[in-house]
Amino acid sequence: MVTGIKNAADKPAPAHIQERLTRQILRSVMAQFQSLPEALLELVDNAVDEFDSIHGGQHLDVNLVITKSHIVVENIGGKGMGINELRTWLSWGEPHKKDAIGEYGQGGKAAMGYLGSAWIVQTKRWDELWLWEIKENKWDDISSTEKSYKAVPRPCDSYDGRGYCKFEVRNLKKHRQDIKRIKTVLSNIYRTHIEEGRVTIALNYEPVPALSLPLYDKFGKQEFHQRTHDGFKVGGWVGRLKRDIRVRGQYRIIGGMRLLRRGRLIREGEYFGHPDFKYKASLGTLIGEVELTKVPVLPNKTGFDMDSPEWEDVRKVMYEILKPHIQDLLSEREEDTVTREERKIVSEVRQMMIDAFKLLAQYSDFTALKEEERGRKQPQKLTKEAEVAKTETPQQDLESDKPYEPRTPPPPDALGRLRRLGRMPEWELKILQPDIRSDWGEKEGHRCLLINKKYCLYEERDGDELYIAETAALELAEPEVDEKLTVKDYLDKVNSIMRAFCEIYNPTKKL
Repeated sequence: MVTGIKNAADKPAPAHIQERLTRQILRSVMAQFQSLPEALLELVDNAVDEFDSIHGGQHLDVNLVITKSHIVVENIGGKGMGINELRTWLSWGEPHKKDAIGEYGQGGKAAMGYLGSAWIVQTKRWDELWLWEIKENKWDDISSTEKSYKAVPRPCDSYDGRGYCKFEVRNLKKHRQDIKRIKTVLSNIYRTHIEEGRVTIALNYEPVPALSLPLYDKFGKQEFHQRTHDGFKVGGWVGRLKRDIRVRGQYRIIGGMRLLRRGRLIREGEYFGHPDFKYKASLGTLIGEVELTKVPVLPNKTGFDMDSPEWEDVRKVMYEILKPHIQDLLSEREEDTVTREERKIVSEVRQMMIDAFKLLAQYSDFTALKEEERGRKQPQKLTKEAEVAKTETPQQDLESDKPYEPRTPPPPDALGRLRRLGRMPEWELKILQPDIRSDWGEKEGHRCLLINKKYCLYEERDGDELYIAETAALELAEPEVDEKLTVKDYLDKVNSIMRAFCEIYNPTKKL
């Protein structure tokens, strides 16, 4: 037992600790993407970031080819890269572009690692005559700290006065290649570039159109140009979407402001502190675009840094700009109302769902319940050991504010810690945009499940109990942020919840 320092001479000398980086960290960066379209956007961003309509031409062509064996992203008309730019491109995490889409110098390289393990890059700087090529066959190899490449030049008399870059990825990893979805994402993200005619994007040799925002003609666009407290510009427009404009199978346009960086969509559906369409359906018709050049963009480009002082400056300015529009839309009368009887049905279905979750907690494997068992189910007889455990640690009601902590961990197929043992969120029937079945909102500071009265299936089923229960089950079975589920796992959860609900539900009872 150490009781103290006996001799000051025994004091250790100061030590130097060296930071160490390995390629293992790069593997985690490569795995940050959630889908193939998200990774492809990084490679397209490389081209759009460098395009300025001055160096390398006044028009940018971006061509994507996606097959089972390889993926190619080619751009013609930007600045391109020479040998010095290639060296910079291979530097991880070094920002070298001011106010750019990609500020961290990692997106394109990481995206190629997500897509496959081998690649070829060919590039020509706009004002040079040499095409440079580098190759990689083991991009996910983590055995070395840094990689080196032999850049091979060859004469190129094509693309005179224009830059050229081609990224070809091979040895593809298994990802869902949904061409229609990829085309829709490109159409939405680069809408303003395509619409203005500065950029043309083709996917498998078919042009990608700009996403159309069908505006209400009688309102029109209202443009704004202001400066924040720190003096940087905030400019864009506000308009109104036509109601019920979605065609079956087309992209769902989200109401609110679309936030851009250099014309590239970063985030949509932003109301800058005002209530959104979950509060009132008419607010879903608000639409607009605003260019933000100074607010830091998150590394994965899914949003802006909302804790930054730049964002707070923008939020204050945009709050005032949107204020008269929000007040206008809040004053509009809704076409329908939610009746007292409809609220009562939702409330009683919620209570039955609470009972269903209690029933689920009593079984280690709910899917083992017999197929022929129907109606209200009595609790399964417990073993002696389980009876003792129950006496020592009584089951806490889902409505309690204090979460129940079991003495033993939940079974592998548990429905998630929070949803299995925590407080059931409030449910509320709301009038939302007609293409939304359900969503999450807030009520008195607590999370609230919103069920849309205007959704087609609600109207078709006349808001019956089983439809409401199924809608809730689809939301309650969603994984936590840090919980990864396959589609099959998710559907198994939904099926288990609905089976438990049907054990509680008595269809002969008149709600």
